[in-house]
Amino acid sequence: MKNIKKPELLSPAGNFEKLRIAIDAGADAVYVGGYVFGLRKYTDNFSEKQLQKAIDFANERKKKVYVVLNAFAHESDLDTLIPYLNFLEKIQPHGFIISDLGVWQLARQYTQIPLHVSTQASVTNAWACQFWKDQGAKRVVLAREVSLAECEVILKTVDIELEVFIHGAMCASYSGKCVISNYTTGRDSNRGGCIQSCRHQYEQWDPDTKQGYQQSHIMNAKDLMGISQLPHVMRSGVASLKIEGRMKSNLYVSNATQMYRQAIDMTYDSLLKGETNIDYSSYINELKKVSNRGFSEGGLRERPGQSSIQQAFDQYEKSVIFIGTVKYVDAPNWIYVDLKAGFNSGDTLEWIGKNQKKTMVAKPSTVSGVLLEKTKPSSVVRLAWFEGVEVDSIFTSPC
Repeated sequence: MKNIKKPELLSPAGNFEKLRIAIDAGADAVYVGGYVFGLRKYTDNFSEKQLQKAIDFANERKKKVYVVLNAFAHESDLDTLIPYLNFLEKIQPHGFIISDLGVWQLARQYTQIPLHVSTQASVTNAWACQFWKDQGAKRVVLAREVSLAECEVILKTVDIELEVFIHGAMCASYSGKCVISNYTTGRDSNRGGCIQSCRHQYEQWDPDTKQGYQQSHIMNAKDLMGISQLPHVMRSGVASLKIEGRMKSNLYVSNATQMYRQAIDMTYDSLLKGETNIDYSSYINELKKVSNRGFSEGGLRERPGQSSIQQAFDQYEKSVIFIGTVKYVDAPNWIYVDLKAGFNSGDTLEWIGKNQKKTMVAKPSTVSGVLLEKTKPSSVVRLAWFEGVEVDSIFTSPC
């Protein structure tokens, strides 16, 4: 059998809580953004103190933290970048993810941190990979339009780590280089301000008669789910599989990381044994439970076509909702849950921990012990303790 390679599982971490959730769920590495050049301006992001804490947390568990610096810099940005790079050099993250050549040059000058080329750089061929390797790149995050077959061809030519997206939201533009948001809202898509204009419904009309023809979500890409392509991934030599979603919920991070962790391990073991008929249905069913726009395999097998667009979109697909995250455990009596959605006393909740689940009938109370018939979002409630529950584990309920 052809040599197979077990890839790194790289999960999103929009804040420190999600970082802990991702690592506990089985991620080998996480990618995070600080307050400078993170391309996700409206997520929580990490302060300098939190970045230090995150790297310490990961190092203790032999995991990695990659810091995203993939916005495109203007002259006015550079004065803040250099002091930030000096700080990052001191705390030693395990890699930078960069798209801008100027930022790249400064990162090389002011740090010794390994450099990863962002998908925003639109790398699609071996010559581009060789160029970036010559510039000191350890890894290239390929454009999402690159297939796994093309990855194999690239790796026959260039000895460099390749990273591809395996799950999450897809951008309608080429490798995320969209400017619709710039013109419709004044928010720069490529500097962290994207308003996701591609998700909106548009009306087609005749510019002469002004007559409208139909309304449609003409650019609303389905989400990527590449789990069934894991055998091809491992035969291709790809080094890292990335889950999109630094702005997604704790439930999304936990669910996607756990499912891909289990599927990667199972696939690797199966291929080592020579087994090729691998069933991913249980993982697919679990991934479909969490809010999504429908799924396609993006560009992993072939160029994405019309079937990758959800034109008749009316709402997100899901069968469970995210209730909240365990914030404190006072064993053997109580656990305290920070709610994102409300529920009623007597509702059935599902607790999701490290590779384990538990169903329970909820009997919530306030922190002070007053029984509640109905809970509210953005509050903390108390539930009865049960064995195995840990901080940062998740509660869900059926839709």
